[in-house]
Amino acid sequence: MKLFYAFLIFSVFLACQSDSRDNPRAYVQGKITGNNLKFDKISVALESDDTNIAETVPANSGDFTLSGPLISEDFSVVMNKKIESFTASKQGCTLSADSLQIIVPAGNTYVTFDEIKVKE
Repeated sequence: MKLFYAFLIFSVFLACQSDSRDNPRAYVQGKITGNNLKFDKISVALESDDTNIAETVPANSGDFTLSGPLISEDFSVVMNKKIESFTASKQGCTLSADSLQIIVPAGNTYVTFDEIKVKE
């Protein structure tokens, strides 16, 4: 019986490894700024391969954190307000033509946005 429990514990440790390349995750944190914003009306989501993988509403300070499983190698930060400008910890992030998404290039799984300025 002890052998069974030892095998079970060992299996759990192997299955829960977060560094596995077979199960990549996107992790994003940031701060939203702008004039006269009602943060409870703003949504921030992560999309990978046109699928919503995580969604949140920022705190009253504008801070948010999101994490979700990647379906493809790249992902986007999607908002329901137009983005005026942003600063990111990783180079290569671009604003979409409709200004509602920040596209994070393949190979990046962790990005910090010091500021995402949205239009009122």
